[in-house]
Amino acid sequence: MRILLRNWHLKLSAVLLATVLYTGLVFSGSFEQDAVAVRIEGVNQPDGSIVMSEEFGLVDVQYRTSRDLSTTVSDQAFAATVDLSEYDMESAPEPQVLDIEVDSLFDGIEVLSFAPETVRVAIDRIEERTVAVEVDPGDVPENLEIGDPVLSDEEVQVRGPASIVGAVDRVVARISIDGSGIDYNRPVELQAVDVQGEPVGTGFIDIEPETVSVQVDVRPVETETTVAVRPNFEAGTPAAGFALEAISVDPSSVTIVGTEEELAGIVSIPTEPLSIEGVSEDQVFEAELQLPDDVELASGEEAVVTVTVTIVPSVSSRTFVVGPVCVGAGDNSCVPSLNQLTITLSGPGGTLSGLGADDLTVTLDATGLAPGTHSLGPVIGGLPAGVELLNVTPGSVSVTITAPATPPPAP
Repeated sequence: MRILLRNWHLKLSAVLLATVLYTGLVFSGSFEQDAVAVRIEGVNQPDGSIVMSEEFGLVDVQYRTSRDLSTTVSDQAFAATVDLSEYDMESAPEPQVLDIEVDSLFDGIEVLSFAPETVRVAIDRIEERTVAVEVDPGDVPENLEIGDPVLSDEEVQVRGPASIVGAVDRVVARISIDGSGIDYNRPVELQAVDVQGEPVGTGFIDIEPETVSVQVDVRPVETETTVAVRPNFEAGTPAAGFALEAISVDPSSVTIVGTEEELAGIVSIPTEPLSIEGVSEDQVFEAELQLPDDVELASGEEAVVTVTVTIVPSVSSRTFVVGPVCVGAGDNSCVPSLNQLTITLSGPGGTLSGLGADDLTVTLDATGLAPGTHSLGPVIGGLPAGVELLNVTPGSVSVTITAPATPPPAP
């Protein structure tokens, strides 16, 4: 001890001198100090996790280096890291404060200090879910309407932080319908949305596939109107002596659907061509409707209608010239003042066409009349069924009745 304390003041002076000399050496220009901003990197990230913090930011590093160092000092000379394995995953995804570590990557460069010394980090577990794809057509032009979208994928996978993936309700394919009315057919990028339809998870989640093919039929807005059904008898007439009395259609009208332009001017819908050529009795047709192009029947309407045609004997009239004949005069003679009468008959055309004057008898009934001049009305009898007398001209005939001559007395 005595040896150590010997000349202690000299020894203390030597230590102080050495310190002063070293300090002078440092500040004499052999070393220099500076600062640089270094980007913080995360290391040792837990498996199955995702870092919610987009960037950890920068740390200002104070360092010292010898002037003799040949390497130019930059931020690449340091490693600023935060150990993500220190994050407590039980509390994910709440932000937590982790320490920053800064190391020099080259000999001769000494880290003196850095700030900040900690950083807030948020980490979450990775989750994957299957969600439905919805098409948002936006504002469809007023003169157009669209069909149900056809998708290449009805469902997709969303993958990302559990806290964000859990908020995803569906993914939306947003399209725009062109006013030209051209059908939509193209790939569309998908966007995840929540139950309110607001975008969620942008930049944090992956969608697989990212796009889907969307096909949408675009057509003009259709309206409907009710029009009559028109039986289409192109040609043909009933058999001789018969005529078309009535036509009925069931249903008598139909409702059609089309654009306003297509329906303009349509007042009736014809049936397929029908014919009553040579028929002599009622006819019933099951006729198909002939719709114009791009016009359809409304829901519930039948494309076939029932057409009923009523056929009756045709009714016409015919005039004959007939000589009258006296009847019932007995032994008296009866002489008409006219040799011919004009009679007009009505009835089925076929029946009338088969009659002749010889088939008709016009009589003047002189039964019980005394000799002299009398006016008698003609009587036409024996007319065929369905034939009626319309007129006789003249309506009365003057006849002269003469008693037989008295024979002379026998001698």
